[in-house]
Amino acid sequence: MAKSLLELVNLKTYFHVSKHRIVKAVDGVSLSIYDDEIVALVGESGSGKSMTSMSIMGLVDPPGEVTGEIRLNGENLLKLKEKKLDKIRGDQMAMIFQEPMTSLNPVFTIGNQLIEAIRKHKKVTKKEAKKQAVELLRLVGFSRAEESLKEFPHQLSGGMRQRVMIAMAMSCNPKLLIADEPTTALDVTIQQQILDLMLKVKSEFQSSILLITHDLGVVAETANRVLVMYGGQIVEEAPAFDLFTNPLHPYTKGLLRSMPKMEDNKDRLEAISGTVPLAHNFPKGCRFAARCKFATDACADKMPELVQANDNRKVRCLLYEEGSTTADRNRITEGKGL
Repeated sequence: MAKSLLELVNLKTYFHVSKHRIVKAVDGVSLSIYDDEIVALVGESGSGKSMTSMSIMGLVDPPGEVTGEIRLNGENLLKLKEKKLDKIRGDQMAMIFQEPMTSLNPVFTIGNQLIEAIRKHKKVTKKEAKKQAVELLRLVGFSRAEESLKEFPHQLSGGMRQRVMIAMAMSCNPKLLIADEPTTALDVTIQQQILDLMLKVKSEFQSSILLITHDLGVVAETANRVLVMYGGQIVEEAPAFDLFTNPLHPYTKGLLRSMPKMEDNKDRLEAISGTVPLAHNFPKGCRFAARCKFATDACADKMPELVQANDNRKVRCLLYEEGSTTADRNRITEGKGL
């Protein structure tokens, strides 16, 4: 069995906002990412995707508390002191944030920020760092790479700023790249260019990618494996092809039905009724039960476990736990009731 590059074990990120109020942003997430693969983490806004990535990077501040295990190449990052973790960030793992305009410092040039990132993790001279910065900008598609070093973030388009973020993230050849909604707020043409660039960079540096997105079209095009998140938990895990052709969880089914399709001639897209439950007031049982048309009384009382549905798939639903029947499973597979 392949050795995992990143492994999360029962990861919990709780915010203790008051004595009687705890926000469970991430609640018992376990996952593995292996060498040279792209894993997509998908779900609605508020499902816990971005908070999972912030927890991995060690960027959760009080009153947030992160527990469980975050293992990168076997080393538990939660046991490390800040100085050691700071060395790993950018060196072994890096992150592309959702909005590059707020991630880049507006008062420093692109070159200044790239050179600083390189010299922070590599023992090179400023001249050598500048040379590497130019090469990185060329790699991510800057035709005037040397001149662009002198430009400030506000002088670049959204797509070019995102390219700078990718260049900065890859400046030290990290094995793990976390991309949090990397194509948000970009037009369709630029989105495709950024996705192509990420695939190119992955191949160039032989990195693995954790892609966080709500865009299932992006997932279908890029991911090897998909993790579906809801209410701070993983509710389904499957190879990308299997998930799109045969979703198991009712929530996954609903997400796919809400996607526009070329062959459909509909005035309105289908939507999942209701809203995601608040993270400080999750129900006792299944967190999707109030929105699920297959829910029974048991769903409201018992929290389902993430169980192995077959060799390469997992699902969190009482209909797949031991002792359940196949009748309702078939209704989900056939789409009846959704």
